[in-house]
Amino acid sequence: MLCPRCAAALTPVVVDEALDDLEALRCPRCSGHWLERDDLKRLEQVVEVHWVEVRHIPPPREQDVPLLCPRCAPARHLVKLQSERDRKVVMDGCLHCQGVWLDGGELTAIRNKSVWAALVDAVRFLVRG
Repeated sequence: MLCPRCAAALTPVVVDEALDDLEALRCPRCSGHWLERDDLKRLEQVVEVHWVEVRHIPPPREQDVPLLCPRCAPARHLVKLQSERDRKVVMDGCLHCQGVWLDGGELTAIRNKSVWAALVDAVRFLVRG
């Protein structure tokens, strides 16, 4: 399968050992990831808390470029989806095969959270409960 961003060959990588060695396909050139159906939901269940959260996500002008699904043939356009975990992450999803493309840095952005953001979430949870 080829990267929808730069057409390099995607290679399998383990993105989370704690989730039964959950794999994705990674682009060695642009560092994007292709996740199969429901894998993104599984990944979003695990949050990694860091003292400082550093994001390296593409600017909106790059995220807005239309992409074709690397899985489906004939090629289908991916639709833009906003991450529930991080509103600045604009993912690309296929309505047919349910796969999701994350540009370089977006996987890390939706998995990592700063200590401050984690504390805010904990307070919100306690106030609601």
